[in-house]
Amino acid sequence: MTTWLQALPAFALALLMLGVPGAAVMVALRIRGLIALCLAPSISVSIIAVSAIVAPLIHLRWDWPVVVLGTAVTTAGAYFARRFIPALRSTSVPSSESEAGRGTVMAGVVGVLAALAITTAVLMLSAVNPEQFTQGYDSVFHLNATAYAVQTGNASSFHISEFILPTVQNVFYPGAWHGLASLLVVLTGISIPAATNIMWLAVAGVVWPLGCVFLTRILVGENRTVLVAAGALAAAFPAFPYLLLQYGSAYPNTLSNAVVPVGIGLVLLIIRPAMHTALEPAMALALVVLYLPGTVTAQPNGIFSIMLVLTPLLGFLIFAWLRTGFRHGRRHGLRRIGLVLLAVALCVGFLVPLPQIRSLFNYTSPEIMTFPLGLLRNFTHAPSPVVFPAIALTLLVLVGVWLAFKVHKMRWLLGSLILVSFTYPMSAGTNFKLANWAMAPWWDNPERIAALMPLIGVPLAAIGLGWCVERLLAKSPRRLSLVSTGGRKITAVAVLVVVLAATNPGLWQMKTALAGVYHVPDEPNGVAQIDAHELALIHRLDEYTSPDDVIANNPYNGSALAMALAGRHMLFPYSSQGDLSPDLFTVRFWLNRVGSDEGVCAAATRLGVTYLLDFGTDYIQAFKDPMSLYPGVTLAGGTSGFTLVAQDGHAALYELTQCAGAPR
Repeated sequence: MTTWLQALPAFALALLMLGVPGAAVMVALRIRGLIALCLAPSISVSIIAVSAIVAPLIHLRWDWPVVVLGTAVTTAGAYFARRFIPALRSTSVPSSESEAGRGTVMAGVVGVLAALAITTAVLMLSAVNPEQFTQGYDSVFHLNATAYAVQTGNASSFHISEFILPTVQNVFYPGAWHGLASLLVVLTGISIPAATNIMWLAVAGVVWPLGCVFLTRILVGENRTVLVAAGALAAAFPAFPYLLLQYGSAYPNTLSNAVVPVGIGLVLLIIRPAMHTALEPAMALALVVLYLPGTVTAQPNGIFSIMLVLTPLLGFLIFAWLRTGFRHGRRHGLRRIGLVLLAVALCVGFLVPLPQIRSLFNYTSPEIMTFPLGLLRNFTHAPSPVVFPAIALTLLVLVGVWLAFKVHKMRWLLGSLILVSFTYPMSAGTNFKLANWAMAPWWDNPERIAALMPLIGVPLAAIGLGWCVERLLAKSPRRLSLVSTGGRKITAVAVLVVVLAATNPGLWQMKTALAGVYHVPDEPNGVAQIDAHELALIHRLDEYTSPDDVIANNPYNGSALAMALAGRHMLFPYSSQGDLSPDLFTVRFWLNRVGSDEGVCAAATRLGVTYLLDFGTDYIQAFKDPMSLYPGVTLAGGTSGFTLVAQDGHAALYELTQCAGAPR
């Protein structure tokens, strides 16, 4: 696949994967119009993720029949739930006609198409073709995990990480992203990098804007100008979806963030009676049940992101509930306080024993800027590596929060904006332990935390832009008569957002940073995972090796990428691989002695090692001296046990030809 035009069929299939399963459930629940359009992808993610978990339990290989089966079961469940649960059956779900008709749907669609255009432009300007891949630290894991799912026919979240856990079984790792990407590979036969780029574009360019439209619809109703602005503005903020692609290629977190607005909207429908013009609480609760599996298996911190945005509102509601209790008597109020404390204790008691939760507190990010600077950069939508403040977006957000406070009577949105604004400086602007712990759900990682700001920024900016447009039209009705009504106004707002995004220096700087992580340098540069020589040798591995061969390597020099790029079995497929069998430990430290040491030879034989891929000592920026972590592999090239069979520049492939003094 040499051009982005060739990616169109695969992209269309990715959209079908993200749309059809959820759409079937929407039909069963009799939800139509814009609401159904926005909800379908989030439900599809849940269906696909759960289907991937169930498939190995019923001895089915990961492929489209599994998804069809999962869709059929979920749709049937939704149909019978609505038929036999009175609260769902009696729910008056708005159709497209009662929801301001086709114009509302068109507003959402035009906004999403504008966002897709912006996102596609940024991606195409950063990556020359779909076969390119980002060279961030986490790219190796996510590309190889997708390859592992394809190779084994198993994309379960309880299986996806086993390729780096040789002695551990059934460990949960959120694998929804890898299920989506691997299914696209299985259905189309395209490469792992191409499937990854195409699925990222579908999630960032369609799922995320649809989520923003849904949340905005819940917040302010059927205002078409605001809805089209929400969809289009979803692609205008550098912090998301682009920052997570630039930093380490955190694909699961991207998927999680993309569906978080839907989760926020559904919770609002349950706890805020005034917002029931979209869906009744019973139906919203049923949809939450369908929504949660996808969020948990995408990246569980999405649940914390929802809680973070809604903390001011939830805090106010709890306070009002307690105050009402005390009005009925001191004992009644104390009983309610006890219930709140019990609920908190139960949550803590459930979460703390989980090793995945406890491990979050092991990660802390050092202070990289002053606290005030971090606050300013987050509030002006210019997190590192962006340095240019997004002045227009910031002003729109301020106008939006003013309108939310004064006009829409949603004062809690101001609290949410303030709270989220302080998250980035808490991670990047301080070493204070309590601040680091507060950001633990996001590994206290500044980039993942900066990506939270658009969750509140996009709907507020859309509210602000909608007000500005209406004011402008009211002041100059004659001059702007051509774009003052119907579809023309919707199109004009979408074009305005595209112009706003194109004139944002920060977005262009983010594009430059993205191009940097996609770039494959001609020679080692200490930043990229692999260079042109190493990539060329990886592409030639099929001339010398077979998929059954086991290739020894030092994962810190980028050689582990051969698993995803060439479909080869790498002995050490990821740099942060902490789980090693005794044989792996022996080979890691003493492979250079395989030609003379019987113990090392026996370990290599049991592991099936046949080749060595040597990319030298140009290591990724993770540890100061990775050679000390894999000294045996690093020093093995050119020893008596290995014979050179291919070379491209400094990159070399050796065959294991002698083991403990005997020919292999």
